[in-house]
Amino acid sequence: MPVLVKDYTWSETDTEVLITVPLKGVKPSKADIFSSEDYVKINYTPYLFEVFLYAPVVEEESSIRVGNGVVEMRLCKKEKVIWGQLESNIKMDKEEMRRKREDVVKAVQEKMEQEQMERATKKREAEKLAIKQQMQLEEEAHSKIEKEKQDERDKAMEELEEWKQHKQEETKTTSITNKPTIQPAQLKQQQNSKLSHNMWQDNKDIPDSQRPAPRSGGKITVNFTPRYFPTAARESTEKEEQEWLAKMAAARKIQAGTPSEINKNNPMLLKDKACGFFKAGDYEAAINAFSQAISLNPMLPVLYSNRAACYLKLNDNEKCIQDATRALELLYPVVPSNHIQRAKVFVRRGTAYANIGNHGLALQDYEAAEKLDPDNTQLQTDIVQIRNLISCDS
Repeated sequence: MPVLVKDYTWSETDTEVLITVPLKGVKPSKADIFSSEDYVKINYTPYLFEVFLYAPVVEEESSIRVGNGVVEMRLCKKEKVIWGQLESNIKMDKEEMRRKREDVVKAVQEKMEQEQMERATKKREAEKLAIKQQMQLEEEAHSKIEKEKQDERDKAMEELEEWKQHKQEETKTTSITNKPTIQPAQLKQQQNSKLSHNMWQDNKDIPDSQRPAPRSGGKITVNFTPRYFPTAARESTEKEEQEWLAKMAAARKIQAGTPSEINKNNPMLLKDKACGFFKAGDYEAAINAFSQAISLNPMLPVLYSNRAACYLKLNDNEKCIQDATRALELLYPVVPSNHIQRAKVFVRRGTAYANIGNHGLALQDYEAAEKLDPDNTQLQTDIVQIRNLISCDS
């Protein structure tokens, strides 16, 4: 049975409400906050703060801050008016309160599902646009190369026509009987010219003695398609990068279901739905959705990583460690594009190790995450705290 928090404070103006709830020594990370336009709940075991607001507020303009042993909420009113009281009059009706809770949770879940569907649609449209633009760039590059080749061919044909015209003019002014004798060196040069210029071999009307000398060399500039990983040649990990891309491509191919079965057989939409449950605080429902997605596509590391976060919320540290370990196995080889993902998984597994008292392994995971994300100051702070715990244990 949770302990209801009654020693909170609140104040108001005609535009906003300020509520301060004490955490009573519970870590801020343990506080589970759920809010809507007319309902606020903060669950931090064994304490529970719950309030049905007197009037609706604007969620998008409101803010909640956790720190310094309290939870501070700034809620913006929809209407500029003084309430005079914080809580709604339904507080004394338990059945009405229960129904209100269910309606609020259902409305928030539906809103999150709709937002997830919209984000998924926008993401697919962006991917299609990116593919179309990439194909257009490749087509333009191909057309440019073909144009340069055609220009070179046209130039060569012009030179050939000019040379033929020049030879015809020389023939008119020179007597056939006075035709000069071909020297051995000149004959050798003509033979080499014949081997180097196959394009003139079909012109049977041109004698070998009148074939031109080889053309001067030319230069063609070729622009290559950019690599997926823009890494300098001396630092290239192309083999690992290609292995990673192949694994991700294989994982994306494992898609099941049709539009009529969109929530049952599509692992990515199941993932989005599970994320909605997670944000709503329904971690068991999120685990069920992630598990169903994994059964459809067991090669996506994000499914194991997110399910590990759910287990961590439920203090099921052993299962969190198992899922995090599996996610790290799938996030291999280590390439720049998965550094941040691997860092998150290391932090989740390290937190689970710390919860069961294995601070040594927790420190190893946090240090591994810090190497992948060196600019994260919060990781550096957590590492110092874990080292202090290890010092206390020894």
